[in-house]
Amino acid sequence: MSDFSNICPVFKAGMYSELTFPYIDLASRSTTNNFGGNFAFGRSVIVTAAYVRKQSTFAGTCTAMKLKIGKAASWAATLSVFASVTLSATITTQAVGKYLGFTTTAKTFGATDVLRFQSGKSEAGAKIVDVMVRFKEK
Repeated sequence: MSDFSNICPVFKAGMYSELTFPYIDLASRSTTNNFGGNFAFGRSVIVTAAYVRKQSTFAGTCTAMKLKIGKAASWAATLSVFASVTLSATITTQAVGKYLGFTTTAKTFGATDVLRFQSGKSEAGAKIVDVMVRFKEK
């Protein structure tokens, strides 16, 4: 990923940017299983919000698939969770294609910190999602 915010940061001041992680497979995740992400912003940013969108219908047996987003110093380092959402097969509030917001606490990332995803519960019936992260320059 490349952008031009480093050329003239004054134009980015106060503006939000969004980054989408497409096609994240949640099937058969185990409790506290780290997966996906491992993305370093390469500069200081503040992650302010996150959203998830189902790409497929979850199986009726999926009742509480917890998806977490965290910050870590590296892929192997301990994760500091700052956003989470519980996904299920509920159609009315969690329809395919509709964005659902994470419960998020703003988190500051340094240039080498990584953004990482983690599951909080095993759900064999979970399927594919996209995750969008909103951030601004620090």
